[in-house]
Amino acid sequence: MLTDNEIERLRKAIIATVASPVIGSIEDYAWEAIFHYVKDIPLSDPALGRSKLLYDAVDITTQTGWSMKSLQLNNLTPGNTFFFVIQRADVIKKANQLGFPGLTELSSPQELGAAIIQHWNEKILTSQLRRYTFKKYTRY
Repeated sequence: MLTDNEIERLRKAIIATVASPVIGSIEDYAWEAIFHYVKDIPLSDPALGRSKLLYDAVDITTQTGWSMKSLQLNNLTPGNTFFFVIQRADVIKKANQLGFPGLTELSSPQELGAAIIQHWNEKILTSQLRRYTFKKYTRY
C-alpha cells in the first residue's frame, strides 16, 4: 500500500518519465527507478554490475523486498476492467515435492535457480498434457 506522499511522488515520477523524449514506455529499469524514488530507497547504478538476486528492489534498512511488474495498456479508459495475473514459483513451500529438501531463502542461488527451473518445467509439462487431453477428447 502506498502512502499519500508516495502516491504524489509516483504521480510526479510518471509525469517526468513520460515527458522524457528518450523513454518510450515505463518498464524495466525505468519502472525500477520510479519505484525506488517513490519508496525513497537507494538505487544501484545498472552500469556497476548490479545483481537482482531475488528482488528488483530492496530497502536495506527494513530488509523489505519488492518484485515489481509492469503492465502496458493501449486503451485504458475509466470504468474498464482488466485482469493482470502473475504466477509465482513458491519453491520454498514446494521444496520436497520438487526434489529439493531443505531448500530455504538462504540456499545458494544455484540451488534456488534449479528449483525454480524444475517448478516451471513441471508447470509447462502439466499444461501441455492438459491441452493435449482437451484437444483429443473435445469436439469443436
